[in-house]
Amino acid sequence: MIFLPGFILEKMYLSDFRDKYGFVIGIVFLISFSILSVSLVLSIYKYYTGKRASRKFIVEGNKRLRNLDIYKKAIVFYLYSEDNHTGELPLHDGAVNVLEYNLMIGKVTTQYCVEDFNNAVFPYMLQPWVIEEFKKDNELEVIFQKAAEKQFEKENDKSNNFSQENDFY
Repeated sequence: MIFLPGFILEKMYLSDFRDKYGFVIGIVFLISFSILSVSLVLSIYKYYTGKRASRKFIVEGNKRLRNLDIYKKAIVFYLYSEDNHTGELPLHDGAVNVLEYNLMIGKVTTQYCVEDFNNAVFPYMLQPWVIEEFKKDNELEVIFQKAAEKQFEKENDKSNNFSQENDFY
């Protein structure tokens, strides 16, 4: 109503309304335009910062993968070595939770039947960006394979030591 020509307002019988409430209409227009402008700028800012954060997350992925400890590398390699990059992992394991928090693995489902609540296992999958990092960097796969072998040897040594200690009793 503010920007319409007078002859159109006269045909719509709104010229008296504009003359009477023009000040209020102008204030409402300015406030609405300000809110719309700020919302638009914030939406554009969030979109581009999200894109930049996503790009940065992917670029630094190789570095984050290399900085994992041996046990976490073994878990990631276990999932990578599966055909569908999915496997059952202990739900109450701290390393599994750290990998999930860092978006390297994710739960396949939200509900799963478990037999032992104290030692629950849940299906986890390797995130697609981790698989892409393995495909791009063959050295990364070798590093993770060696870490998995070290972890396997370490667990075998623990189980052998445990069985030898129990032989004495």
